[in-house]
Amino acid sequence: MEEVIVGLKGLNWCPRTGGRSRCYWCDSPAGTPIPVTIASIGNSNAQTISPGTNIQFNQVFEINTITFNDTSDTLTVLETGVYDINFSASTTFPGSSPFGFGISFNGQPPTRNFSTNVISSAVSFSTIVTLQTGTTIAVQPTANTISIPNTGDTTATLSVFRIY
Repeated sequence: MEEVIVGLKGLNWCPRTGGRSRCYWCDSPAGTPIPVTIASIGNSNAQTISPGTNIQFNQVFEINTITFNDTSDTLTVLETGVYDINFSASTTFPGSSPFGFGISFNGQPPTRNFSTNVISSAVSFSTIVTLQTGTTIAVQPTANTISIPNTGDTTATLSVFRIY
């Protein structure tokens, strides 16, 4: 038992491992902090969007170290990193199910998407992805035309933040 206790001397308590260890995060000096990178935008207008068309956003809640182009309804990444992307929308559906939304990168058809068979409800999804400087982000319908209503409040939101 004495050898075990002596062997643990000089090690730090690590909340990640739940014990004494040589932990990269706990034992390393603080590195260069990354800049806060966040975009939070929304929409309060009624719109009907076909697949291949970007959802329109008319509200900017917060934006830092990322740009928003309100003509093309795209966000542009200014720093390479890993990003968390979240989207949600209230919908009224003019046709039949299924319907879905996807994230379009650099104007390409959406590769990260989510669909549902529930008509006239809300849909939301999130994804984590590594993005390069200059990547553009947009949200598009992926299956069928989708209507977003005017409820007098925000009916679609897109938030993007850099994890590291």
